[in-house]
Order: sequence, then C-alpha cells, then structure tokens
Amino acid sequence: MILLTAEMENLKANPDREAVGTVIEAHLDKQLGPIATILVNTGTLKVMNSVIVGNTHGRIKLMKDHNGKPLKSAGPSTPVMIAGLNTTPKSGDILQVVQNEKAAKERAEEIALLNQKESQANTSAANQLISQVKSDKILKIILKADTKGSLEAIKQSIAKIKDEEVAIKMIHSGVGRINESDVMMAAASKGVVIGFHADFDSPNVSKTAEREKVPVKQYTVIYHLLEDIKKILTGLLEPEFSEVILGRAQVKQIFLTKKKEMILGAKVVSGKLKNKAKL
Repeated sequence: MILLTAEMENLKANPDREAVGTVIEAHLDKQLGPIATILVNTGTLKVMNSVIVGNTHGRIKLMKDHNGKPLKSAGPSTPVMIAGLNTTPKSGDILQVVQNEKAAKERAEEIALLNQKESQANTSAANQLISQVKSDKILKIILKADTKGSLEAIKQSIAKIKDEEVAIKMIHSGVGRINESDVMMAAASKGVVIGFHADFDSPNVSKTAEREKVPVKQYTVIYHLLEDIKKILTGLLEPEFSEVILGRAQVKQIFLTKKKEMILGAKVVSGKLKNKAKL
C-alpha cells in the first residue's frame, strides 16, 4: 500500500537539496574509525560534506555502496557506508548536512547538551520511581502475567517481601498483555508496571509509557523480578553516606593532561592508594 500510494500520489524525494538520512547501524572500524550505514531519506549526500549525526559530527571522507564500491554521491533511498565521524553514532540517529565543520561541531554540541538536559530530567525508570514515592514510602505495583498460576505465585512472593519503612501496594493485577489502561493507571497512582512474560499490547502502549514517564519492567524469571523489587525498596530508604579516607598523596609531577583525564606522578604520604577508589 505504501508503494502504491507513493506511485499514485507521485511522492518523490527532492535530490536537489542538502541530504538528510537515518543511521541503520554503526560500529568502530580498526582502520577507518567510526563507521555508519546511512539510508539517505532526501537530498544528495556527497563525499566531503560536513554532517551532524545525532550528537556526533564530522566530514565524510569515504562513502561506499552495499558492494563496497566507493561513491562520490548518493541520492534518496540509497544505503551507504560513511567514514569520517568523530565518534560512533547510535542506530536511528538522523544525519544532516551543514555548511562547514565548525557549524557541524557547534550544532552537535547543542544536541549533546539538549540530550544531557533531557537525560537529567528523565532519570532512569527506577530512580524516577524512587523519587516519586519517597515521600509516602509506598511502592505501588500494577502486575501483569501470562498465566493465572504465574500471577498468583508472584503475588504471594511479593507479599512475603517485608520492609520496616516501605510498604508495597498492589494497585492492579491481571492475566494478559500490558495495555494502555495499565500504563495510565500507573501514571495516575505514580506506580510501576511489572510484566512477567507479558509484552506490550501494541507499540502505542510503549509510546504512552514513555510519554507519561511510567517505568515498565518486564521479566521472564520470577527471581529477577523479586530481586529488583527488593532493590527498589532499598533505594526508597534514605541513604546513609560515610566518607572513608584510605590515604593521602602529594602530586609531584603532571605527565599528561587530556580533556577528560590526567596522568600524575604522586608520592603517598599516609595510608594507601587503592585502584578504582575516588580521589
């Protein structure tokens, strides 16, 4: 139907514009560095184009077709492998051609900053759940399982989990797939949806969960399910931090300084230095 509609409506991409494409897959090559397979959506992609790909940027130094033959340009609907990016992008990232490398770098940094802010706002499902219910100390659960037997076994196992400060409340349980009603119920009660051998009823349910910021956890092993609930309960308790000083050292010389790391020469003056300890 897509092909028929495109033919009847004469839907065609414009090759006479700056290219836009989608990353199909990406990996790190020993010789060429970061490599990405791109499907050109519209426009024409050319060698030496400056591009941004998600929060990655670079200049296309090499482009090959599906047979490994070098290309100088690629039009709409053409899959190509490109090299010349500064880091490896993620599948699904969008490629855009920009005027020059400077513009590409600036735009990529802007996107990276936006992603960082979004990541901070949308913390992981477990952390978000912890922060939501920290005040009332109640973990609210919507449970779905594939069979009645599994459902009852999980409910009984969850009922045995006891904690002095945090209570577990089963808002709803049922047999079948995770549907939109389950997600909206979790959103309203600020709870978590747990599925045992239970997938989403449709792709729209997954999108609804993302939009409503509802944590959805799916399991195939009951032990893992119960362990994660215990971990969430532990996270709900007020953490107690204590700093333990292992030793002290005096910096004698700086050998190398990079953007994210330094190599130092140091002399231990008390205690000891331990590998992977914070300093």
